[in-house]
Amino acid sequence: MLLDYVDSGFTSCRITGKAKAKFADCSSRGLQTVPMDLPDDIVKLDLRRNSIVTISAKAFIRYRILQVLILDENRIAYLEETTFTGLTKLNQLSMLENNLDLNASYHFNVFSPLVSLKILNIERNINKTNGGKVFYPFFGELHNLSVLAVDLSIYPVFKNSGLNKLTKLNTLKFDYCYLDKMTNKTFSDMPATVVSITFTGCIIHSVAEANFLRPFPFLNRLLLKRVCVEYESALKILYPFKNKTMEEINFNEVNPGYCDGEVRSPNAVIITADMIKYLQNVCVRKLFMIKVGIVDFKPKSLLFYQYPECFEEIVFSGNRLSIMNGFKIMELITLSKKVSNLSRFQLSGILESNTSLHESTASLGIRSEFIEEGSTRYSNLNKRRKDTFQITVPFPQNLKSLMLSNFVGVEGTVPQTITFDNISSLVSLDLSYFRMNHFPDVLFTGTNKLKYVDLSGIDSTLYAGKENIPLFQNIKEITLKQANLRTTLKSSSRIFSLVPTITKLDISNNFLRFVPNDAFKSNQNLCNLNIGYNLFSEIPIAVMTLSKLSHLTLERNTLQTINSTFRDWFDMQNERMKTKLTLNLIGNVFKCTCENSDFILWLFRTKIIFDNKNITFKCSLVNGTLTNTRRVYEEFHQLFRDCKSEIWLRVGVCMLVGFIAFTLPIAIIVNFRWRIAYCIYRTFKKVVEKNMKSKFRYDIYLSCADDSLGWVKNTLIPKLENSWEMSVCIEDRDILAGNIRGDAIAQSIMESRNIIFIISGAFSDKIWGDFEIHTAKYEKYTRNLHKIIVITRNVSVEKFPLELGLIINDVVLIDWSDEESDNVWDKLRMTLFSEYV
Repeated sequence: MLLDYVDSGFTSCRITGKAKAKFADCSSRGLQTVPMDLPDDIVKLDLRRNSIVTISAKAFIRYRILQVLILDENRIAYLEETTFTGLTKLNQLSMLENNLDLNASYHFNVFSPLVSLKILNIERNINKTNGGKVFYPFFGELHNLSVLAVDLSIYPVFKNSGLNKLTKLNTLKFDYCYLDKMTNKTFSDMPATVVSITFTGCIIHSVAEANFLRPFPFLNRLLLKRVCVEYESALKILYPFKNKTMEEINFNEVNPGYCDGEVRSPNAVIITADMIKYLQNVCVRKLFMIKVGIVDFKPKSLLFYQYPECFEEIVFSGNRLSIMNGFKIMELITLSKKVSNLSRFQLSGILESNTSLHESTASLGIRSEFIEEGSTRYSNLNKRRKDTFQITVPFPQNLKSLMLSNFVGVEGTVPQTITFDNISSLVSLDLSYFRMNHFPDVLFTGTNKLKYVDLSGIDSTLYAGKENIPLFQNIKEITLKQANLRTTLKSSSRIFSLVPTITKLDISNNFLRFVPNDAFKSNQNLCNLNIGYNLFSEIPIAVMTLSKLSHLTLERNTLQTINSTFRDWFDMQNERMKTKLTLNLIGNVFKCTCENSDFILWLFRTKIIFDNKNITFKCSLVNGTLTNTRRVYEEFHQLFRDCKSEIWLRVGVCMLVGFIAFTLPIAIIVNFRWRIAYCIYRTFKKVVEKNMKSKFRYDIYLSCADDSLGWVKNTLIPKLENSWEMSVCIEDRDILAGNIRGDAIAQSIMESRNIIFIISGAFSDKIWGDFEIHTAKYEKYTRNLHKIIVITRNVSVEKFPLELGLIINDVVLIDWSDEESDNVWDKLRMTLFSEYV
């Protein structure tokens, strides 16, 4: 059920739920007063991020069953005595980030009506410049209060606050903490019932006193977050809890360096036995030392405890300590044998290569075997690349999660073979960013229940060539971020065969542009694949081999669309799987163009689940404007109305281009057929002449009588020599005087490819006519002469040379009358050009 309410000030509040679960969301509405006409049966009222300065008397009396009231991030400066009158059932009140001064903003009895209140949050209101004493308001009527979140001033005074009367108060949270000194009297007026205290952002300028927390004898959870105090002082306040049991001690960014200078980084801390003596005698289940600046520790300090069997979780992360010294290895191994209930161990920092790795003895659980016999342990370490050795690491019997990450400088100290002894409880192994120059062979004893492995930051080329890694054979999840997979996958696609049973794979942040098509052929159970933060412009085809895929992450790649093949596959996969397919696409900039219009429609019609619930993925229009896919979908017809006309225009253009491409060559061939034919002829002729090794001086030898000389000179010769570019030999023009006439004619005919006889009425009177015919017959039959062409011009049969009549079957006869036509020219041209056909 969903109701919408609009108040008299034209500000809407969203009302959800019904009956005893009705919720009024009036956040970020610009309200200046508490709305008075909301439904009177609401149980939760959210007024955060408005402009309320003053709350009038009995402002909430209408809402008598209200249980949760949120007034965060307004500008409230004062609370009257009757502000909360009527809220007898309220159990949670939050007023953080207002202008409520602890000294002056609270009427003495303002909280009296709140008899059911359990959680009160008035943090982040204190004025930092207030350096005097701060008298805290009266909380003595809040008998059911269990959680109090309030600012801690430089000089807090709790004497008249009534807090010592609250027998149910168990949790204190100090977010804005300006406490200058941790003295034994700071919390002297606090109730002894407190079991959990959180300090955030305190700046302690003086040394803490040991009994600072003595007023809380039952404290079992202590959290210091970004507290600027000497680490020795932070450990000192644990004095009251010697030989007591605590649930959690959490020191996160506890170091004066975080508040000193422009570069906020921790000062170097060296842990000594005296510094940590109080912590060593506390039976603590969860111990966290995160980013506290530890760079080293002395013997019997950080890894030495009176009650190691109490530990369930130990986290030493974000520091700069090394554990590769001999005594540190010894203490770590000794501790691992004693922490029988430890389920989680996390150690991250900077390891330095150290030649003392093998100083530990076999009694400590480490066995080393050196290749070169007869050499001492230390000489081997100094002479060689740490020589091939084996190391056995005993595991606590209940250890489920082991993290050894962010170590650098350990290339010389990674053994060739590591044996994990008794890993029967181990479920999670994180070795991320553990720098090494070779990947050791990992063996184990006990039942292999390992399910999750993180090898991020380790060069995958170091282990990609291994046949198998037995420890990883049954894992379900593996993370390989920044693992240089780009290089590995260029040479081999079998790296994922090392983890055949995985159901979840994370290979993000590897600068990948492609994945081999058969990359996942060994991972048929893979259902969650993360290839985000890479450089894929298309979804890898290898994804389609994953029949059980239910979640694919493609965030922050360079995808511009998803093609129809993958869209169809995603829809089919979504129907096949019992759970909905989830696709993460945030961070890609898609193209919203006509070509991708089907993709835009698919985003809103498909039944798969996207990481962006509103489907407002970034989208670039044709003109470069950046928008989102939902807006494009809502304006789809307006943006893509010209797409079909554009398609038809493209089809038309393609058809026109095709038509031109087809007809233009035909038109060229038809109009320039003779020139083309002649060009082909000339080229073909040269090839044939080369093969036949024949050399001709003339293309044509022309023989004619005097009565045809004018026609030959004015008509025939220009056509042959100028238009057809043939060389012609004519007796009267090309045979020089002085030579023996008969020899010259015979030589010219022999040097000509073809001979043309112009037979006219006067040809029978030509002196050398019969000689030319006999020579032509000779050359024709010796296969030197290609064609004998006879052109007759108005000659009678009686005057046709008898010698030509005898070889009439071997000549080409063309009857040429005075009336010229294209046909005779075409016949002559084809005769000359087809001599090799």
